[in-house]
Amino acid sequence: MRPSRSRDRLFSASRPMFTIFIVALLVLSTVGAYAVLFALPEGKVAGVGDKVRVDYIGKFDDGRVFDTSLWSVASDEGEPKSLFFSMRGGEDKYKPFEFTVGRYGAITGFDLGVRGMKVGETKTFTVPVDPGYGEMDQALMRTMQLEETLPLDMTMTKEEFRSTFGVDPSSLRNFAHPLLGIKAYVTSYDATKDEVKLTYAHNGDGDVFRVCADDRGAEGWEVKVIGKTSTNITVQHQLSSDDNFKVRGHDKIGVTVDKLVKRDFYIDDVDADKGTFVMNYNPETVGRVLTFTVTLRSIN
Repeated sequence: MRPSRSRDRLFSASRPMFTIFIVALLVLSTVGAYAVLFALPEGKVAGVGDKVRVDYIGKFDDGRVFDTSLWSVASDEGEPKSLFFSMRGGEDKYKPFEFTVGRYGAITGFDLGVRGMKVGETKTFTVPVDPGYGEMDQALMRTMQLEETLPLDMTMTKEEFRSTFGVDPSSLRNFAHPLLGIKAYVTSYDATKDEVKLTYAHNGDGDVFRVCADDRGAEGWEVKVIGKTSTNITVQHQLSSDDNFKVRGHDKIGVTVDKLVKRDFYIDDVDADKGTFVMNYNPETVGRVLTFTVTLRSIN
């Protein structure tokens, strides 16, 4: 009977261990089934309908960064930035960009570039203008003369004065031309005749003024007096083709399109032969070929 008793004791003592073994087996089976059902298939690539998270660096063709999801890039002072690049805040504001492929959550070229990528893959691709931010709005491009000659004494209506100087003639008598910098003052204002008379100060040859600058990143540029007679004054914008897409300005008057006033711009298309330059109020990414370096972080 001892073997029997001994056998009974063995089974009695092993029941807890047997129970633990069965539970563990069930747990492992459940986890394995979950992994089979929900894990990404081997070789899974991003496609239409997938919700993806990506880190990216966006650059212009000259290598300047205009946008990024990476704090290490945004905060790197050695990494050249575009004219209108701005920090979103601290490191906590920089996170992977999340969107659903094929659902218009990103510009078309970016969406197409991410398709076919695997998790962990890094890819660099170029986005042309059309599948990017589109063509420039010509209504937001203002062509100016590199040299301008103005009469020292002028007469204009109140509306002409306001559209030129951005102020009411009755509220400010001494001022500077917002785009030329030369000093001027109102000599008389007759509201009944709607007549404003003003005269430009007799600045000397070689006098230099900085225009279209502000304290938010617009450095503007210099305007120089290059000629003066008893009746006229001639100024020259100190710009060259090297300044194309490199100088940022702020226009306190701005241009209005669809009731929206645009005041920030950049210098574009400086043409010494034509004697012209363009104040471009379009967003800097519009009308540009863009390059993105993207790392796919996840697919859901």
